[in-house]
Amino acid sequence: MSQKIQSMFGRIAGTYDEANHSLSFNQDISWRKSSVAQMMKDGFVPSKVLDLCAGTGDFALVVKEKAPNAQVVLADFSKPMLVLAKNKGGAQTGLAYVESDALKLPFPDMTFDTVVCGFGMRNLDSLEKGVKEMARMLRPGGKAVVLEFFKPTGLLAGLSYVVYVNAIMPMRGGAISKDKDAYNYLRDSAKGFVSVKEFKQLLEKNGFKDVHIESRTMGVAHSVVAVRK
Repeated sequence: MSQKIQSMFGRIAGTYDEANHSLSFNQDISWRKSSVAQMMKDGFVPSKVLDLCAGTGDFALVVKEKAPNAQVVLADFSKPMLVLAKNKGGAQTGLAYVESDALKLPFPDMTFDTVVCGFGMRNLDSLEKGVKEMARMLRPGGKAVVLEFFKPTGLLAGLSYVVYVNAIMPMRGGAISKDKDAYNYLRDSAKGFVSVKEFKQLLEKNGFKDVHIESRTMGVAHSVVAVRK
C-alpha cells in the first residue's frame, strides 16, 4: 500500500474504533461475529489464523472468542493501529503482531488455515494481488473470510449504500476523527470498489471455490467466505 494511505491510517488510529462503531450504529460488531459464525457453521474450527489488514484487532478478538485455542497473527502496515490492537489483546495468549504490507507478507506458503480481512481489501493497491496473496497464505481446504463494503447491485441495497457511503461515512467519520480528508478517501474507496459478484469471480479465478456470500444490514456490507482449492 502507498505511504500516503499508511500515513492516513496512522493519523486516524486513535479514533478509528469510535468512528467505526458510530458509522455503523454499532452494527460492525455484529457483522464480524456473524462473519466468523458463517465461517464456522459447517463445523470448521480455525487453528492458525491470519487477520489481514488487522487494524485495531476487532476481527482477531472475535475469532479468539469463538475459537479460543486458535493462534492468530495480526498483520497491518500501520504501526499505530497495531499498538492499539496489542493493548486490546492484553495478556491474552495466542496472539502475535506483525507490521507488514498485505501484498508482501513475510510468511511461507500455506502457513494458515484461515485468513480474515475486515474492511481492508478495498484499500489495497491491487485487489487481485491481494486475493492471490490470501490464496498463497492458505492451506488447501482453508478458508478466507472477507467483510467489506461492496458496490451494490440491487435497488434497495443501492439506496442504503448511497446514503451510508455518501453521507454518513464522511460526515460522522470526519467529525469524530477531525480528519475530513481521511473519511473522504474511505468514502471514495468504497464507491470505487467491485461488486460482491465481481469479487466472487475474482476469488474463483485465483484459487478459491465454494464461495458463500451473506448480506449485512440491507446490503450495506457483505461477508464472503471462500475455500482454498
